[in-house]
Amino acid sequence: MNTCKYCGKSFVKESTLSVHMCVKKRRYMEIETPGSRFGLRVFQKFYEITSNAKKLKTQQEFIDSQYYTDFAKFGNYIVNLKPVYPEQYIEFVIKNSVKIKDWTNDEVYYLYIENLVKTEPPNSAAERTITEIMEWSEINKEPFTEFFTKITANEASHLIRMGRISPWVLYLSDSAGKLMNRFNEDHSKIIGDIIDPGFWMKKFKKSPEDVVYIKDVLKQAGL
Repeated sequence: MNTCKYCGKSFVKESTLSVHMCVKKRRYMEIETPGSRFGLRVFQKFYEITSNAKKLKTQQEFIDSQYYTDFAKFGNYIVNLKPVYPEQYIEFVIKNSVKIKDWTNDEVYYLYIENLVKTEPPNSAAERTITEIMEWSEINKEPFTEFFTKITANEASHLIRMGRISPWVLYLSDSAGKLMNRFNEDHSKIIGDIIDPGFWMKKFKKSPEDVVYIKDVLKQAGL
């Protein structure tokens, strides 16, 4: 008899065993994919936070878990989404008691971004936004300094909604006003909670040193 080492099922022919695909075998085969690796990390983080476990959950425990599919699905979501600060986002869904079935809901990520952009250190916000602009410039073969002029309002609103472009840069860059003037009512509905003028004017007023610093960084960058 030819026995599957993953599920224990036996077959008369070795050729049948070779093409046999049980749940455990499939999980072993996909464990090194980016999605499953992220899924394992989330699985470990979940038990670390919710049960204060000192011992890290193992790969075998992940494969054997009845929740494997849910964590692997979220892992694939993370890979495709490329969230701002992945580890923080993982902690966000766990610590806020978001139901596992809702972890792949875009609305949950949007809530995370709305909170993140309003609490993120300004230097980190400016640094990652500049990096995003550099990547956009390289992909689109456009001058880095022309980002706010060349990018479409639709694409910019999407980047802002996804947390790629921080209000620290949008409000304090000399050239960003060219983009802000092109936003219409539909764009405002998409990014209104993130660029909330009332909130940011109060924040800037309370942090004059940070405002001066970010303005100087953006000026040196040509933005």
